[in-house]
Amino acid sequence: MVNQTGKILVCNFLKNHKSGSNQRTKFTLYNLAGQEKYYYLVDKYQIKEIYQVLDSTTATSVAEPLAKEYTYQVFFSRIAKQIYGTHKTLKLYGVKPEDEGIIYKYQLITKDVYHQLRDVPIAQNHESVYAFAKANLAEGNLNIAKYAIASTLNATLIEKHAKALTSQDIAKFAQDIDSILFYPNSLQKYEILDYVQVNHKISVLELIKIFEEHRNNIIINIKHLQDNYQRKSIKRIAGIRDENEELIKPWLQTEYIDDSEYIGMGVFELNRNTATINLLVNRKIKLVKLEDTTPILEVAGLLTNDLASFNNYTIVSDGQINIKALKVKISNQKTFKLLKEKGVIEAEEFDFRSAYIIQLDTLPLVPIDKNYSSIDGLFSQLAEIKVLASIIYAHLKGESDTFVPAQLDDLKSHCLSNNIYTNFPTTNEYTNIKQALVSGIICSRVSYKIDIGSQDIINFSKLHSANKFLNRMYRAYDKETGEIFTKPNLRMVSDENIGFRHKLLSSRTKITKVDELMKPIFDDFLGLRPNGTVANILTKVSADSLVQILQDKQDGKQVSKEEMVTVLTAASTKLEQYINQIYQEKISPLVFYIGATGLLPNNMVTKAMNAEEIAAKYPDLQFSKNEQTGTFFVVGDSIISVYGKTEYYSKKLAIGVEK
Repeated sequence: MVNQTGKILVCNFLKNHKSGSNQRTKFTLYNLAGQEKYYYLVDKYQIKEIYQVLDSTTATSVAEPLAKEYTYQVFFSRIAKQIYGTHKTLKLYGVKPEDEGIIYKYQLITKDVYHQLRDVPIAQNHESVYAFAKANLAEGNLNIAKYAIASTLNATLIEKHAKALTSQDIAKFAQDIDSILFYPNSLQKYEILDYVQVNHKISVLELIKIFEEHRNNIIINIKHLQDNYQRKSIKRIAGIRDENEELIKPWLQTEYIDDSEYIGMGVFELNRNTATINLLVNRKIKLVKLEDTTPILEVAGLLTNDLASFNNYTIVSDGQINIKALKVKISNQKTFKLLKEKGVIEAEEFDFRSAYIIQLDTLPLVPIDKNYSSIDGLFSQLAEIKVLASIIYAHLKGESDTFVPAQLDDLKSHCLSNNIYTNFPTTNEYTNIKQALVSGIICSRVSYKIDIGSQDIINFSKLHSANKFLNRMYRAYDKETGEIFTKPNLRMVSDENIGFRHKLLSSRTKITKVDELMKPIFDDFLGLRPNGTVANILTKVSADSLVQILQDKQDGKQVSKEEMVTVLTAASTKLEQYINQIYQEKISPLVFYIGATGLLPNNMVTKAMNAEEIAAKYPDLQFSKNEQTGTFFVVGDSIISVYGKTEYYSKKLAIGVEK
């Protein structure tokens, strides 16, 4: 490249040099669902004339302005292996006569004008479209680049890179486009369609909403589900391993009571940071002794005739269908007619005795052009709620507003939680992960995590656990003796003899944006520096009872431990419900859309940046090793991050993951 500080020649002759009709093409820009988005007229200019101009001047580079009728221009040289574009002035450095460069200029036109230009040939699978895609990809215009590739009708390239989101995947995407542009003969190995593939079927996401609304009218064949299911996590087995890695099983086990072929439909849940849908089903069980299967009829003064086992089945995993079909029976004629109307049932007549196969692998995952609500301010709001929820959870650890300690011990000894769910200790089915990988017991896959964050904190994983932050910033001491507790925890807050104060931090302690967010909440909860933050959060989630209790404590009033636990438990439930509601309504659907399509919604389209670029713009951000290879999008005051993480799963078929 020529030194860019040299003299630049502003060259306007291309503006006046009209390309001939044989140099003009047009193409339609389609989205990934095959819908027409934009229409482009493309003018092609050979730049041999530039060399003559350069030979007669001392200029070392050329600046070609973008005329007002155009929206984009791309320089392309197959010989020089260069492609770059801009919606502004195009600067060419080190231009050589032998480079045989081309400038493509793209004019955004209306549909009517597009069809009126009958003499201009349609060129969907043309180098100008690939060049347009590559230039936009390099600029971070990920959606436009993928639309351009979809418009080439190159089925192989679309299938391979449509969901590319991380820096590594985008780099591979760019390499394949380069290969096509620089080595045109390579197109022979790609499947090029002569039509636009359009899937007009109902999306999986929309179908699941119907399942949820008609759950009471549908039962699912559990054996068919299990036979066609591939686990997406590592299988765990009940028990613990001793120092010799020998498995010690619990003295209890469970047996299904409803051992029928069909069970209730269950509940569908969107994952919080991956494009994953889980089907959660519950089945009635009984507790029995392992040695002789004698049933356990009573625990902690409660009958055990209403226990349930919760099994998770991953329907969609990281934007890929994991269960190809569901076998169901339908008890309601209206539900049958609705599913038939949506095209997922082929049978003509309703028969409550018949089983229907509903194919999921032929459906699009999401409606492609759906807009999503703004996420501005959502991270900060949710982060504060999560911090307070973490404080209360740590405060309540080992406590119950329902059971006395002896009952909790009895529940624990019978592998039951405070909520009367089975809670067996579990361990991996293997003892050495390397050996398990070599033998094929488990396999690895890349899971794509999609998180929201702010311009200060990249995602929620950066928040400290409550007790960790307490240890980082505070000291707990005995009010009478002054003794310092080396490992304070939030359960100590209930002890009237224990006080808290700020820790004297060393000069090596760096105060981060996470500290600045969490500290006012802790200060307020501990009563060190009341600032109203906790009351504001609790009022927002309708947990006003705890507001009054905390105020009473700060005023020196006596509050019994039982009353405190009861109010904290109620507040914890309210906080968790509020968090779940935000994820369900605003975050999880957005995460699923991005992971399922590889696109940002139309109302959030922005340039993609790598970790180095986003860190330069927002220096307070901190990245994990996995996040350093991610892609980041600034949307309003928020940042959406996408990064890959290696996950392991048991290869053989399994019956689900017990919760």
